[in-house]
Amino acid sequence: MDPQTRIVLIDDDQDACDLLKMQLEDTGRMLVRYNTNGAEALNFITQELPDIAILDINMPDTHGVEIASMLAENSATSSIPILYLSGMVTPDEAGNMARGENTPSLISKGSPIEELIAAIDNLTTS
Repeated sequence: MDPQTRIVLIDDDQDACDLLKMQLEDTGRMLVRYNTNGAEALNFITQELPDIAILDINMPDTHGVEIASMLAENSATSSIPILYLSGMVTPDEAGNMARGENTPSLISKGSPIEELIAAIDNLTTS
């Protein structure tokens, strides 16, 4: 059996974290740890050293883009793929944005779980 993909999820919405953790771990291929405090995200991710970080873009304390920037500046975390998660775009808008070259990976919170799983697989196997 292949090792599980280790995922860190940073989102201020506890219910969203619980649901995504359950859905992703139900695949049997993913292990999810999460933190609902964006200000603690850098330390949390540095401790966990996941295969991928999923970051909510819009959080009250520290935005996902800021977290990604801090991760990029840290040699221990700079190679961790980032997947942005946002409730501020529709699935269609996220899909259109993702077609651009050098565009960060973005998934709408309204997208089917299969799209999130495919994006995770794409970022962790490339």
